[in-house]
Amino acid sequence: MKTYRTRFQLKSEVKSLLKGNWSKGVLLFLIPSLVFWFTNEYSNFNEKIKINYDTATVNFDQLVRMTANSGIISLIVSLIFLVITLSATFRGLDWLEDPELDFAPIKSNFTYFRSPDWWKLMLIYIISYIFLTLWTILLVIPGIIKYMAYSQTYFIYKDLNDRGLANNYKLTDYITKSRQLMVGNKWRYFVLQLSFIGWWLLGFLTLGVGFIWIYPYYKLTMANFYKDLKENNGAILK
Repeated sequence: MKTYRTRFQLKSEVKSLLKGNWSKGVLLFLIPSLVFWFTNEYSNFNEKIKINYDTATVNFDQLVRMTANSGIISLIVSLIFLVITLSATFRGLDWLEDPELDFAPIKSNFTYFRSPDWWKLMLIYIISYIFLTLWTILLVIPGIIKYMAYSQTYFIYKDLNDRGLANNYKLTDYITKSRQLMVGNKWRYFVLQLSFIGWWLLGFLTLGVGFIWIYPYYKLTMANFYKDLKENNGAILK
């Protein structure tokens, strides 16, 4: 019989891990937080350029090139942000599995840049994005459901890669395994996400300062959710 932890238990375990170790948690997710801020600022700056640009002086070819260049830059920044965030999140999962783990928080953000398979994370992102976009085109609700179904894809890749099994699977297999893992667990995941709304509001009320502590708490809780799924569904991850 599967025995899943409650939201309270998942969060309590993360709080216990962070107690006395908040500096390590903050540093682990500091760069992802800064990159997140940078990408938002870049988007705002890019929008201002578009608004202030005198389109009467630009021909169609120039406009297409400008839009394409902007899209390529945004994609590159997003993919770099993805690998940095996943590197930190994966180290967070390792930390949850071994609370005594000794690691360098800042360096952990670049773990997967040193891996020869870093490009696989980017391809998984692109494939997932295409699938989710197609589902969302049909209807918004199916898109949200599929987003939750795909939510464990990266964690599954990490686990199988750590065990030397990644080469036995296609990239789409990780998405399939995530869907299998989330059968009967999408509502739990959805409610867990909702339970952080108050924390996000607090972060905005503190003009973003609160996110320095909220973001590690959130990311580690999501990693703990996966850890709980894995412990109850080991057969899927073989």
